[in-house]
Amino acid sequence: MRLLAPAAFAWIAALLAIGLQAAFTTWAVCASVACLITVWCVVRHRGGPAALLAVSLAAAAFVSFSASLGAEQRRPDAIIDAAARDAATDIVATIDGLAQTTDRGPAHVRVKATATEVDGVAVRIPVTLFGSADRDKLAIGSSVTATGQIILTGPTDDSSALVFVDERLTVSAAPPWYLAWAHDMRRNFVDLCSSLPGAGGRLLPGLAVGDTSAVGVELDAAMKTSSLSHLTAVSGANCAIVVAFGIMLLARFGAGRLLRVTAALVVLAAFVILVTPQSSVIRASIMVSLALIVQLTGRPSGGVPALAASVVLMLAIDPWFAYDAGFALSVLATAGLLLLTRPLATALSRVLPSGISMVIAVPLAAQLACQPILILLSSSISLYGVAANILAAPAAPLATVVGLLACVVTPVVPVVATMLAWIAYLPAAWIAGVATVTSALPAATIPWIPGVLGALLLAGATCLACTFAFVPRWRTHLVGRSILACLCVCIGIYGGTVAAPALSTSLHRPRDWIVAACDIGQGDAVLLRAGGGVILVDTGPDPKLVSACLDTLGIERIDLLVLTHYDADHAGGVRGIAERTERAFVQAVHDEAGERATQELRAAGAHVEIVTAGVSGTVGNIDYSVIWPESRELTGNAGSLVLDAAIDSVDIILLGDLGEDEQRAVLSGMPATGYADIVKVAHHGSPDQSAELYRQLGATLAVISVGADNTYGHPDEKTLDELTAAGSRTLRTDLRGMILISTRNGDFEVWSQKSVGDSGGG
Repeated sequence: MRLLAPAAFAWIAALLAIGLQAAFTTWAVCASVACLITVWCVVRHRGGPAALLAVSLAAAAFVSFSASLGAEQRRPDAIIDAAARDAATDIVATIDGLAQTTDRGPAHVRVKATATEVDGVAVRIPVTLFGSADRDKLAIGSSVTATGQIILTGPTDDSSALVFVDERLTVSAAPPWYLAWAHDMRRNFVDLCSSLPGAGGRLLPGLAVGDTSAVGVELDAAMKTSSLSHLTAVSGANCAIVVAFGIMLLARFGAGRLLRVTAALVVLAAFVILVTPQSSVIRASIMVSLALIVQLTGRPSGGVPALAASVVLMLAIDPWFAYDAGFALSVLATAGLLLLTRPLATALSRVLPSGISMVIAVPLAAQLACQPILILLSSSISLYGVAANILAAPAAPLATVVGLLACVVTPVVPVVATMLAWIAYLPAAWIAGVATVTSALPAATIPWIPGVLGALLLAGATCLACTFAFVPRWRTHLVGRSILACLCVCIGIYGGTVAAPALSTSLHRPRDWIVAACDIGQGDAVLLRAGGGVILVDTGPDPKLVSACLDTLGIERIDLLVLTHYDADHAGGVRGIAERTERAFVQAVHDEAGERATQELRAAGAHVEIVTAGVSGTVGNIDYSVIWPESRELTGNAGSLVLDAAIDSVDIILLGDLGEDEQRAVLSGMPATGYADIVKVAHHGSPDQSAELYRQLGATLAVISVGADNTYGHPDEKTLDELTAAGSRTLRTDLRGMILISTRNGDFEVWSQKSVGDSGGG
């Protein structure tokens, strides 16, 4: 337990040193002072709190130095100059991670790499590459060359820059033999699993070797909602299984301790190479390695000291792990299992049999430890996460071990590999089924206060609850009872004002919606969804509001963002959804607002394209085409991107902020009456409309995204009358709040957050 203090000091030091990079000199001085204090304390006090403080300060100092040095190395002049030029730059890089396909198709990838040359200048900086390539040829360790545009990222990002490749990524050098061996083995196993049916076949590579490329959007969302996504992140359990298997095999043949430990370390290294060195894998492998080395001394090894040491070591090597959510979740889950499982089992055993108590305690400990970080990623709490993990727990080891064996024997005995893959498929299919069913249950998630405040409040509540559960005297102490009463009151207030209304709403909210209009005030933010594909048209004025809307609807990834134009009420919320966006369509940039919006999207890794009429494509089951503007010269309201989309037999048109003149131009290119089933009314229902256009569209539903009590007089009464005359039922966000539209037996079903009559433009 004592060694957790140095780990915490090191983590905090990394967060501050990276987040406050302007103070390099200050951090260096503080680190030097900390080192001097450490030496003095260790000399004067061989043990006790002073020595612990000394070690903690030393860990913080070491990590601070590493962060300061790393920050300077990540911003060499060559990369700064290349980004400032805003022109094509030649890059040579070494692939560091598995390439992931984007929504632009299997030929377009996103991959982590280390740039080694920028315009002929030698560098060594982490980058993320976006471009066309054959994913199967981008093996970890291979060198690639590319020409593209460089966008610098923020100081806390794990990549120093994003590189958007103009043409294709070209492999210029093969990886070392051992990395090539691992790449071929993974690829063969993924190909083998692709022949297995259903979700189980897509999930198995993730369970066995951590390759989630085949999982898909819907299954990935189900795994996250049910708190099962950790099963596809290779971590301590996988490493322990592999090492234990190797040690048991050698012990069977009478090998000595030194040989067993040495062989186990070799097997562990091979396993890390096979599953790729992700943060959770590195953390787990360091812990297992430390435990094995301690075994050589004949002393018992402890999980908590190994965890603390691995955290300090990883942060010293790469302080940017401090901002890695995967690393944080891996560390906290392990800490929860080590520190909370037994006390929770003891507390639960007061009312349950001991065996059942332990089964519940394991996933509960991990979820309690990880939930504050999960709140930072998505402001909701999974209600069925513990139950889903209990149901999936028996299947996970079988799928992992047998799947890994199938991967290893695939190149040697393909027939045996196929048989093993089918055996592993059964538990994988069970896990996928558990995720699908539990994520579809009513109120699968409940809302929580977003951001750092929400995370801190939840962490505090968890600590208090654990204290009362584990320390009996606190339950009878006056102070303890007072704190408990305050906690109960806070929970009651939260439940009555936030959770209960949201829970009630979520129970009635349809899950099969195809169009959603977010309630984001005076602005537009409309979602289209079908077949796992998601298109968001505009973001509204507030990043928090649009992000909250997507969280409420369970939208974790936006395949295509369409910014109709750059006015604040349409593009002001970009920052809130940039990290979720794969691809963005925008109009030509002619002002500072456009520069800011496109830069935010590119900095988050989105592929940004300036488009005009004629661009078309498919996202999931959504066919779309841009039908306005006809040239890049049109900007602002007049140049709003107009999207025409089709979901099965439902036609949807979204008119941005077009005025009457531009609407007439759009009308001239339309076929006969009855062109659309749903129309997003232009410019929040302003009077600048073409009544003829709406008559020609003949839409059944007309959605008006507008703020309550706005000062513009939107929607205008004349516009409402024109929509009624066109036979359209109007749906207004100022009256209804969030609006969801689904289809049932050929008819539309409309759900709204607020109750309102349907007469008179509601």
